[in-house]
Amino acid sequence: MFHEIIHSADDLISSDGAWWILGLSSILLIPAIIAVLFYPREGLIAMGWLVALMAVALVARRLLTRKTPG
Repeated sequence: MFHEIIHSADDLISSDGAWWILGLSSILLIPAIIAVLFYPREGLIAMGWLVALMAVALVARRLLTRKTPG
């Protein structure tokens, strides 16, 4: 049962495209982690801005895609 749930969308996902993009994104994350080790205050400020930006984006999406009753 779990196998069918996990692999139900296999035909929708390219087998080599998604992992390649994820790998490139993780390569870009390594210098950011090292920079936070040397500049912790600026790293925390940047993290705060990213969290705030994500929260605003989620609230905006929630408000814009709200279905009207009726």
